[in-house]
Amino acid sequence: MKKLRIYIDTSIIGGCLDKEFQDESRALFDMAQKGEITLLISDLLRAELERAPREVQEILSDLPDESLELAYSSKESERLRNLYLQSGFIPLI
Repeated sequence: MKKLRIYIDTSIIGGCLDKEFQDESRALFDMAQKGEITLLISDLLRAELERAPREVQEILSDLPDESLELAYSSKESERLRNLYLQSGFIPLI
């Protein structure tokens, strides 16, 4: 059976430090630590983490390399992002 790949963004990582979401977020990272799942992260997430507090950065850095898969942005992903923003489905902050 192929290992489940789950895309995460910074809100999932930050959830590890948020009392309301801590249990669920940490459970996801525990599964990755054990090799049960692969976390799919974007190049944009990595760039965002460079500006994050150390405790946030350490959440990913504590995982084995094989539990992470890097996805790069592309013209198609940027087009999809723009469509979401234009439709109002994802509000601008």
